[in-house]
Amino acid sequence: MATKEKIIKGYIEFQLLNGRKPHSVFELTKKLKIEESAFYELFPSLEKLQQSIPLASLHNALHRLEEDEQYPAFSAREKLLSLFFTLFEELKEQRSFYLFNYTDIQNVAAQSKDWKPFLAKLQEEVDSLLSEAKQQDEIKDRAFIGEHYAKGYKLIFTYIFRVWLKDESSEFSTTDAAIEKAINLSFDLLGSNQFDSILDFGKFAFKTKVM
Repeated sequence: MATKEKIIKGYIEFQLLNGRKPHSVFELTKKLKIEESAFYELFPSLEKLQQSIPLASLHNALHRLEEDEQYPAFSAREKLLSLFFTLFEELKEQRSFYLFNYTDIQNVAAQSKDWKPFLAKLQEEVDSLLSEAKQQDEIKDRAFIGEHYAKGYKLIFTYIFRVWLKDESSEFSTTDAAIEKAINLSFDLLGSNQFDSILDFGKFAFKTKVM
């Protein structure tokens, strides 16, 4: 009986050993020595299989956090830092796959539909943590834009992901620093009066723009 884990592992190995994606489900299943019907019981297409790989990494990270007895006591900022640190530990398990597929991507959200389910789930989790941060007054809930804060974390993830792909530091210390600095900066901005000053100036500049 084929399992999701077996098919995903075989799909990744196929890409890395052949330097390309399989041309069809038929080619992949022949290589894995399973029936096509077994594949379609678990995945509707190769595209959905590709999408499932980063999504599985995110689900694994969330599961690890749920199992951590100390996690519920963390502040929202600490929870978000933990989420990103744990997520990149999970992504590291398939680093060769990500290097093969995404090294040239400048913007994950805009350039690759492979990440659509992953980014939707990530935004959902971040939005939940930011709602908690608002309730605990860690960040300010601003009118009109407060409900859209989580969308900005797609850009933060893309930045950190690109740092990680190029990271050759010991134990990926550069990536760890990027996570810490990016998440802390986002909370500092969302919680400070400086952000309000930036918004106020932006509105003023828009009203008084010259052509």
